[in-house]
Amino acid sequence: MKTNGPILSFSRRGFGRALAVAVLVLMPLTPSFAQDWKTERAQLVAAAQKEGTLVLFSQPNLSARTYLANEWAKAFPEIKLSITATSGAEINGRMRVERQTQKYLWDIVMTGANIGYEMAKDGFLDPVMPELRDPEVNKPEYWGGWDRVFVDFGKKYVFSPNVALKSPVYNALKLPREKVDKAGLQILFDPDLKGKIYWHDPGVPGPGAQFAFYLARRLGDDGLRKFITEQKPVFMAEQGQVIEALARGTAWLGLGPGNSHALMDPYVKAGVPVDVKKFGNSPDLNDVTLGGSTFFVVKDRPHPAATRLFINWLLSKDVQYGFAAATEQSSRRVDVASTADADSVPVPGARYVAPQEEEYDAALNKDVALVTEIRKLLH
Repeated sequence: MKTNGPILSFSRRGFGRALAVAVLVLMPLTPSFAQDWKTERAQLVAAAQKEGTLVLFSQPNLSARTYLANEWAKAFPEIKLSITATSGAEINGRMRVERQTQKYLWDIVMTGANIGYEMAKDGFLDPVMPELRDPEVNKPEYWGGWDRVFVDFGKKYVFSPNVALKSPVYNALKLPREKVDKAGLQILFDPDLKGKIYWHDPGVPGPGAQFAFYLARRLGDDGLRKFITEQKPVFMAEQGQVIEALARGTAWLGLGPGNSHALMDPYVKAGVPVDVKKFGNSPDLNDVTLGGSTFFVVKDRPHPAATRLFINWLLSKDVQYGFAAATEQSSRRVDVASTADADSVPVPGARYVAPQEEEYDAALNKDVALVTEIRKLLH
């Protein structure tokens, strides 16, 4: 990977010009600098401009990438944002190979939380807290407490600034809302839905895996087994296939992708009648998804100043509002107004489970394995 800045990588044998920038970035950690964010930020911007580049690994969410690229370019036109967007499952393997040859190419990773847990165990990450320099960012009360936004066991490495409610979605042109509201989750066992429930394959990285946990927690293992064997859900390799089936009326109910306007817009613009709805916003019928907006700071990163600048910029109030609107998520910042529709706004004070938090990681993997086992027995 090429970068435009003067610093290409850190090696353990010598820092050269990178050392000067690293020292400048570390200096604001002292209390005297922390008291004056305006001065510190000016120094940080100058150091980041000398680096010239920020290298971001991103999950392939076009709305997220477009927003970050456009807004960063407006805020910091002299610092190139280099984004590599691909499946999060790839980055850890790539980093292992790169570091065997002393290549340090990445600054920050923004993808699924489970990737961050793996990277932390491999020693590829630095703690996030030292990077939070802006007093308007570094306040736990703005985030509902640090325990809320740090989702790894150690509460150090995996930061989750944005969330969205996650429930099954249904085709309201096929299923009346009144029927769904009355039945709740038991609608999954409606005989009319047999073969018409499409599920993004839980064995494929993506939102489908969360529904193995979602269903097992609410139905129990026996209920999950009954659902799969009796209702014969159709498993799809890509979440876009679930959306297409919902839009075209082949699927009446979907497990995996949400009722995202971005996902539905191509069909709406093509004149396809589309009316996809969630199961409301009740915590009984919703989990929280962390999506692909969790981020982690890479150890021995080539552009430490640009990384720190990016994190404080990303977590600022205005950027959080814009990012949430672009990605149809909710910022965890309590002072950021929700941009989501009513069915996607969490009930104030309600407790939602986030299956992608590390505390639930083992249970989620167990439930995915159970779905795989049941499917094998059916074949």
